[in-house]
Amino acid sequence: MKIGIFIEPPKNKSNFLNNWKKIIKKNFGKQKYLTHPLHSTIAVFKLKKKVNNNFYISLKNEMKSFTKFRINITKPNIFYNDALTGGDTLFFGIKRNPKLILFQKKILKHFHQIDKNISKNEFFKNRKFQSNYINFGFPFVGRDWIPHFTIASVISNSEEKNIIFKNFLSEKGFNKNMDVKSFSIWEIDKDKHKKILQFRLK
Repeated sequence: MKIGIFIEPPKNKSNFLNNWKKIIKKNFGKQKYLTHPLHSTIAVFKLKKKVNNNFYISLKNEMKSFTKFRINITKPNIFYNDALTGGDTLFFGIKRNPKLILFQKKILKHFHQIDKNISKNEFFKNRKFQSNYINFGFPFVGRDWIPHFTIASVISNSEEKNIIFKNFLSEKGFNKNMDVKSFSIWEIDKDKHKKILQFRLK
């Protein structure tokens, strides 16, 4: 099973993002990530066995001193030939800032306590990603992490693809600040996501 630690956009910020999910579905049908709840991934871990909820409660206690912070959701972009999907992944970037990097660092440090229970049986051609994966159980860490809200990963060779992608990349209607007031923990089974806990920040 996989466990994901996510930041979710508030409803007043999610309508714009969801509209792009609808556009992709209308033009390309079922695509990877399209049905996933809107979120920015802080980390995902593949666990060998389920951990006790007390482990997550202790994470909440560790984060008590961590106050809410602001992020800036910036321009649209695309991960072409995404190594994780084999498609082209459309997303809205999040500008990195020291508080966001520290937030991920604290999450990774907590999960290091159960490092022996984290499966690390994948391989990444990128040496830095592979090193991060071996050290943390997650390949995208610190400077190697591009925070973002994913729309979908498109596998299509249709003539419409270039037009839709051009429209997506030229989107200028979204450059917004967002206050991160909480984070959530999810169980992930392929495309199924189940929120198991949500913790508020001060």
